[in-house]
Amino acid sequence: MKKSRIWELDFLRGFAIVMVTFDHAMYDLAYVFSSWSHSGKPVLAAMSEFGQAYMNGETRFFWRPAFLFLFFCISGICTAFSHNNLIRGARLFVVSAALSVVTYFVQEIFGFDCFILFGVLHCLAVITLAYAVFDLAYTLIFKAIEKKRAVSPALKKWLRAGILLALSVAFFLIQHYYNVRLYDAFGSGKAIEYNNDFRGLFFFEDSWWTADYFPLFPYIAFFFLGAAFSEPLYAKRKSLMPSLDGSWHYVFSVPGRYSLWIYLGGQLLALGFLYTLDAILLG
Repeated sequence: MKKSRIWELDFLRGFAIVMVTFDHAMYDLAYVFSSWSHSGKPVLAAMSEFGQAYMNGETRFFWRPAFLFLFFCISGICTAFSHNNLIRGARLFVVSAALSVVTYFVQEIFGFDCFILFGVLHCLAVITLAYAVFDLAYTLIFKAIEKKRAVSPALKKWLRAGILLALSVAFFLIQHYYNVRLYDAFGSGKAIEYNNDFRGLFFFEDSWWTADYFPLFPYIAFFFLGAAFSEPLYAKRKSLMPSLDGSWHYVFSVPGRYSLWIYLGGQLLALGFLYTLDAILLG
């Protein structure tokens, strides 16, 4: 698998995860270290003010939804390269559950507001499991059909892509009619007051907001859109742009291969660096 990696997928996923890590670092500068803006240290003040400008500016308002779309869409495309998406989703769910437990105890013990109830890893895990169930059902249905008559592989491939695309459109419509817009959710912090804890799993709901919050909608639509194009685009499991492959993209493609570890460790490293800087310059 390492020899046949698709560089453009690693590149785009790496770009998305680096932007997510950058976004987390800007949050830290804007809110966790907001006192730096009045510290009397020009460097620290500039860093904190830059984070605040980013968090409250139009750049983040448009930028974050764009790279979240990219991340989930690429994750959907990558389903074609997994030998077992059910196991992949289950492992990711275990990791996300462990993350919830760890952040809960860190918040309770140290008073640091970091508990994650249903974050990006939880969301990606549940969506991957939902896709795996669809894929299993689709495979079993055609196995039953092929006991009576032969079915063209091309027909199965394109019909599967068409169903996934139709599901993605249906999910986009559900998002449109029942959820707040992604730009509103992350721009002005809008959410829907359902007064129903269960609905927070699917739509942005006030009572579900924690340090990281990703309900299934609209992200399941992004994921299934990517999955719809995975087989048509990468049926041969080869890059679509082999002539552009080279060391120039390593700055993003290498992080793209380890996106899970970067997500888990990026915030810890950022906070560790900033707290060290705080201790050195402010005592």
